[in-house]
Amino acid sequence: MTEKKSLNSLIIHPAIEPGVIDNAMITRCILEYGPTEEAGRLFAEEGVHLDEAPILRLEFQNILRIDHLWMLKSLRKLTLAHNLIQKIENLDQLTGLNELDISFNKIEKIENLDNLVDLEILTLFHNKIRKLENMECLEKLMVFSIGDNLIEDYKEMSYLRRFRKLRSVSFKGNPCCDDPMTNQFLKCALPIVTYLDYKLITEEERESGQALFRGILRKLDDADEKTEKARIAKEEYDSRVEFYAMSFVEYLSGPELIETMFEKDPDGALLLQVGGELIGFYEQYKEQYVETMAGLVEFAQGAYNARQHEIKLFKDLVENALDESVKKSKDVVEEYETKKKPLVEQMKEIIGKVTTKQATLEQVETNVIDTGEAFTDLIYDLWKKLMTIEMQLYERCEESRVQFSVNMTEMITKLLEVSRNAFGAWREHEGMWSMRQLDALSKLLGNKILLGDAPPELFEVMMDRDAMMNLVAQSSDNHMRFVDAREDLLMTRANKWRDDLVQGTNDNEVKRNRDRISEIYYFIDNQREEWTDMQMSMTETVDPETAALLADEF
Repeated sequence: MTEKKSLNSLIIHPAIEPGVIDNAMITRCILEYGPTEEAGRLFAEEGVHLDEAPILRLEFQNILRIDHLWMLKSLRKLTLAHNLIQKIENLDQLTGLNELDISFNKIEKIENLDNLVDLEILTLFHNKIRKLENMECLEKLMVFSIGDNLIEDYKEMSYLRRFRKLRSVSFKGNPCCDDPMTNQFLKCALPIVTYLDYKLITEEERESGQALFRGILRKLDDADEKTEKARIAKEEYDSRVEFYAMSFVEYLSGPELIETMFEKDPDGALLLQVGGELIGFYEQYKEQYVETMAGLVEFAQGAYNARQHEIKLFKDLVENALDESVKKSKDVVEEYETKKKPLVEQMKEIIGKVTTKQATLEQVETNVIDTGEAFTDLIYDLWKKLMTIEMQLYERCEESRVQFSVNMTEMITKLLEVSRNAFGAWREHEGMWSMRQLDALSKLLGNKILLGDAPPELFEVMMDRDAMMNLVAQSSDNHMRFVDAREDLLMTRANKWRDDLVQGTNDNEVKRNRDRISEIYYFIDNQREEWTDMQMSMTETVDPETAALLADEF
């Protein structure tokens, strides 16, 4: 009996040894699948810029391992089909990837896709995968191919119910597909999927499956409802954290941060296991912290709104000044065009006389010079007025920026003052907690009966006063460092935000001013060139020596 051969084994690449991806392979494949004929020749001459490549096809290259793709920052579509790859890895840098094809390989596990949040098409056909997992971050997934793998339980596909944009699934060829129930289950268990194995799912097929798997579907619906509630709760929580972060007080609302402080303090967590009176003191400590930080959070939110209002006022002021400046500049240019028109007509009349031989260049020289001087005076007046308008605008914006910087500094300074008071109060609460903790533990020191079922390590500490006091001191030090770090974070971020904002407004105004001055000079130069070209048209009717003698006058 002849051995069944896979498609890979039927395609021979004698010149390609099994190996990993390198620059030479990437460049060769980009050129191989790139433009053809004349466009391809030009493409090759210009050279391959790996950081600009949007598509890469590395098919039939006997690749053993995914690697060396980090420089492909613009990649949107990656094909690694028909290779010898055993593991999904080293794709973390391809955050813009929309389509990934790793079909016809030897992959056993779905993994390392967390950073590919923009992925819409994932093809894993003909591998050795037994389980759907580690795809939670692929929220944009629309097309998924997992056919011809080793999935034995068709209920495994219920994992795909979490993908709200999924529309097409390929599953045929897995061991469980031998069960005739598989197809019916998939059609009803994936309600938003439109195509299964490239065939449209009809409503009749869904309804038929729903009647057959009513019990399983009810459990799946209940699980989905819990998952959806958890997702919504997480989104609300993340939104709340993001909102508080804009005020620099994220995680300061509620007891979350102080609970985290104890979780990160193994000494304090151990001592808390004493229980009893100590738990009451701990709860009081949390309540004091929450009350103190509630005042800071409330002030910080008000301060954020005040800063946003100040920013809006500043932007409105600058925009109004810009609009006023633009209007003045337009008026000046219109005035210039009005005064320029008779000079142009006068010069054209002179040119007409010269070109029609009604007058020689020597005869019109005085008129040409007078008209040129009038134009020079006019263009200088235009330049002076436009530059004056721009300098007035710059000075006006400079005054606004200085006042804006002062206002922002005062607001941030006030916020930091309130935060220092709040964190100072937190330190006082910590000191009180440490004293109460020491008193409560001292009452239990050496008392084996009251310690009851305390963990061995805690029991050992409570038999030695010095050890207990050292542990309390270490816990307090840990807490103080935690408080200091959180206060430093708030102060650092607030100051950096102010500095970046002020520097950004300064940089934007400097750039705007330079661009405007360049525009003015560009316009003036164009006007002069047009005038010069018009004058020089007269030299076409005279001999070169005369034109050269009079060129300086023109």
